[in-house]
Amino acid sequence: MKQHHVPGLMLVAALFLTACGAPPTQATESGRPVAAAERIGTLDVSLLRVSESDFPAYDTPEALAADRPIVFAGVIDGWQQGPATETYAGGPLDYRVILRIRITQPLKGVKDTSSLAAGTAYIALDQGAVIRDDSLPAGRWKPGKSITDFEKAMPSGTKILAYPREMPKEALTGPIKLGGDGLPRGARLMTVPPQGLVLEDPGLTTQRATGQTSLVGGREPLGVGGSGWLEPKSMDELIARLRQHGITE
Repeated sequence: MKQHHVPGLMLVAALFLTACGAPPTQATESGRPVAAAERIGTLDVSLLRVSESDFPAYDTPEALAADRPIVFAGVIDGWQQGPATETYAGGPLDYRVILRIRITQPLKGVKDTSSLAAGTAYIALDQGAVIRDDSLPAGRWKPGKSITDFEKAMPSGTKILAYPREMPKEALTGPIKLGGDGLPRGARLMTVPPQGLVLEDPGLTTQRATGQTSLVGGREPLGVGGSGWLEPKSMDELIARLRQHGITE
C-alpha cells in the first residue's frame, strides 16, 4: 500500500526552511484560486507551497528588503538533493531540496557574505510529503516529488529574486540521516521567509500589455502582502523599484 505521508515534525522544520501558505491549486497571483487545468503560466510553484504558515506579511517588496540581511536577483542554476532529518525514532524522514541561484545582480549584503563569494546561493526548501510504502521501513520512504520534478516545474534559467539569510544550524531539527548532495567548499545553506522568493514566469510576459504582472510568488502568492507587490510587471521593474528605495550595493 502506498500513499502520501507528511512527517509529524515537518511543520516545525518548515518554520525555518519553508512555510508555504497556498494550496497546490493556487495558480494565479491575484488571490483567486483556480484549478491546475486553468494555470496560465509555465511555472508550477505549487511544489514550494506544501505547508501553511501564519506570518506578518510585508506590504511592499522594499519593506521586506529593508528587514533582510541579503537581497539579490539572478537565475535558477538548478536543483539538488538536500539533507534529510529524522522526525522521530523509526519514523519517516523530512527531506529538503536545494535551490541553486546564480547571482547576477547583488542588491544587499552579498559582498559581506563570504559563503556567496563564488556567486551562487544554495537555498534549502521543504521537498514535501513522502510516499508511504508498507513494504519498507518508514525511514526508507521517498519524497513524492523528485529533483527532476522541481527542475521541470521551475527550470534552470528562470529569473528569480531572493531575500535569504544563512540558515542557523539549529534549523535542521532532528538528526541528519542523509546528507544529500554536497556543497562547494565555503558555501552554506540559506533559508528564505514566506515572501522571500519571486520568480518571473515566461508564460505570463504577454500579459504585461493588459496590466498584469509576469511575476509570481514562490512560497506565497505574490499579492499576499498587498497591491504594492503587484505593481512591478517584470523582474527588471522589481529590481529597479528596490534600487529606487535604496536597496543597492
